[in-house]
Amino acid sequence: MSTLARPPLPARRSSGVPPPPPPRRASKVSDDEETEKPMGIAARIASLQLNHVAKAGKPVTPTKQVQPVTPEGSQGEDEEDDPVVPPPPPPRRKSIVPKGRSESIPPPPPRQKSTPVPTRQPTWEEIEARGHDFVRAVSRKPPPIPSEQTHVPPAVPGRRLPPKPARLPTPPPEPEPEPDYDEAVEEEESSSCLKCHDFSFVDDHAAQFPRETVVSLDQLAYDLTCPWESETEKCRAIFTWLHHNIAYDAESFFGGNVQPCTPESTLRTGLGVCDGYATLFADLATRAGLQAMKVTGHGKGFGYIATEAGGPLPQYQGNHAWNCALMDGDWRLVDSCWGAGSVNGAASGYVKGFNPSWFTYTNAEFGKKHYPEDPGYQLLSDEEGGPVSWEDYILEEEGPLIFNDFHTNKFSARYIQPSTKYIQGGTWVSFHLLKLCEHLSTADADNYVHLICMPDESRTPMVLNPESGGWSADIFVPAGGGDLSLFYVTKIGEDNAKGVGVKDYTRAVGRKGMAFGGLCRWTVV
Repeated sequence: MSTLARPPLPARRSSGVPPPPPPRRASKVSDDEETEKPMGIAARIASLQLNHVAKAGKPVTPTKQVQPVTPEGSQGEDEEDDPVVPPPPPPRRKSIVPKGRSESIPPPPPRQKSTPVPTRQPTWEEIEARGHDFVRAVSRKPPPIPSEQTHVPPAVPGRRLPPKPARLPTPPPEPEPEPDYDEAVEEEESSSCLKCHDFSFVDDHAAQFPRETVVSLDQLAYDLTCPWESETEKCRAIFTWLHHNIAYDAESFFGGNVQPCTPESTLRTGLGVCDGYATLFADLATRAGLQAMKVTGHGKGFGYIATEAGGPLPQYQGNHAWNCALMDGDWRLVDSCWGAGSVNGAASGYVKGFNPSWFTYTNAEFGKKHYPEDPGYQLLSDEEGGPVSWEDYILEEEGPLIFNDFHTNKFSARYIQPSTKYIQGGTWVSFHLLKLCEHLSTADADNYVHLICMPDESRTPMVLNPESGGWSADIFVPAGGGDLSLFYVTKIGEDNAKGVGVKDYTRAVGRKGMAFGGLCRWTVV
């Protein structure tokens, strides 16, 4: 078996002599390519020169065309002298820089969270070496891991304002003017005055319980008075109910066949004389928890004839009944029979008509027509003169005949002038008409035109007198006798005459039809 001979090792070179360069390969570039290479360099040099001038801000005006250099170093004579146009500069890219950062400073790269190096857990021997308290703290259970919550940055504190200056001391209020004494007294009297008090809501309530629907007297007393706290309003409800549901038994009165009555019989029949009204009023008031009683005595009602001047003193004789009741601390007199209507004679019988004055009269006014069997039931204080004697009561001169509309319009029978029934003819007479109290309105819008009608049927309107607070007229009354009446205009044409003044009435006389209502009547002698 033959062995192969090893190749000879290369000659060892010295480390200080560099190796020879590799042999240069022969270039395969043609003569045309070598000729064009210098021309490209010349064009680039010209382009760089033009760019340098443009950046300097000077207009480029080539005065001499730069010719490309031939390999021999001479300019080409056969080529055209075309100007060399440099290529346009590339468009400048807009840098996208967040607001608040400078373009020259690039934004820093986001910081990467470094992983914390876990600490070495101490051995039990090291823990015991630190003491008993440390061992107890380490043995304690760790707190629970809080739940993940969205991190809410703290609110930016607002701009702190400077402290407010100290407030100036508040000046003391001006003293309130003291109320006028007369106005205060008038307001207090108006609130407690029954004559101008509005009882319409009580009267409307009392009309809601017809007698035919009443089950018992107890139920009726409760139904009438339960809505009201005032004793006056409770009594007013009973007073008004009697007007709506009980009629005066004129047939028995004129026939002389008046029978004793009870509250139950009056409620059952719906008829009664003055005693029936008074008995039923007292019974209902007592059932409602009020203090009331029946009062008997003499009344100047139907059939009364005044005593002639100088005649003998008539003996006392009772013919009427009414009530007294305790109303909010005051004992007052009430006549529900006369407040329900009137009797004008056997032919006409009973005329139903509501007269609330017999609920609102003062005790002194009430006593002009009523005299109790026991004078103590006049309920007059010493300031009012005390009880009146029978002689003073029965011999008092008779006043004018008062009609029901007089009370409806709330006029005062106590202050009417002339105050006597008889008027002397052939003289000048002053007529005065006043409201029940000074709190009632006397304005034209709230009243009617009032006329004095003479026996010859001539009419004279009364004029409002600011001094007296009422209406007045001075008229010459001719002699010859006859009746002189006070009327009021109820209608002009088809319209209600309330609110019509004297001037409008005068213009309407003889041009429009009119209707009238009677207030009172005198007799001319």
